[in-house]
Amino acid sequence: MKVYSGSFQKIFSQAIVYTKMIKQIERQVRGLQKELAETQKERNLLRLQPCQGDLEIRQKEERLDSLDIRIESLNQQIRELEKKRREMMSEAIKKPGYESPFS
Repeated sequence: MKVYSGSFQKIFSQAIVYTKMIKQIERQVRGLQKELAETQKERNLLRLQPCQGDLEIRQKEERLDSLDIRIESLNQQIRELEKKRREMMSEAIKKPGYESPFS
């Protein structure tokens, strides 16, 4: 059995933490993508439904507007989580002790 130095164990434990956090973010993204697909499907089905009269048209337009707002919100959440995931991945692979001249 090998005994590792403290710095190696620290780096290894940090890598495990980053991996778990990245996997959690990926699960959240998949959940949001699924919800986004369902919302888009609902919007498309609603768009195809015929309307009779001004009241139904107004109700349909209001529902379409609320679905469009929800779709935009989901897209924004997905973008933010993907950005966070990329940042976590770049943090996980940075070498300890190395400082970029651009930071």
